[in-house]
Amino acid sequence: MKTSTLQAIAEHHAEFPQSLADGVAQPEIQEASRALGVVFPDDYREFLTLYGGGHIGSYAVAGLRKWGFAANDDWNVLDQTMHFRSQKWPGTDQLAVFTNDGSGNPIGFDESGRVWLSDHDSCEVVGLELSFEDWVRCWALDLEEGTKDY
Repeated sequence: MKTSTLQAIAEHHAEFPQSLADGVAQPEIQEASRALGVVFPDDYREFLTLYGGGHIGSYAVAGLRKWGFAANDDWNVLDQTMHFRSQKWPGTDQLAVFTNDGSGNPIGFDESGRVWLSDHDSCEVVGLELSFEDWVRCWALDLEEGTKDY
């Protein structure tokens, strides 16, 4: 991740100390990736290594560790993903779901690291960003404009 992204996350964390969890070792991250059948992109693995999961802006970003502000049902990327897959949300069989849009629509990344939203109203999968870091910068931290549709 860019230094400016990590700095913005750290600044948010300094203001809200219970907003992030503790980091996770690579073997556990690799096991979670294997369990979901989705290769975790480098930027998400870096986030998990440093923080394990947490709130970034107003979004709960699921990972592998529970943090102080985490709700009981949104902190674990494995549980989030399996929940939406079991309900057969469009596209989630190819995604690792790490958050939702606030209206219950899951947001996750695919094998290539692209971030997608599964929209229950239209039953479509909509591209949001080209990477997890782009999603963090644009949607969670509001540091820059998002990527156009792709």
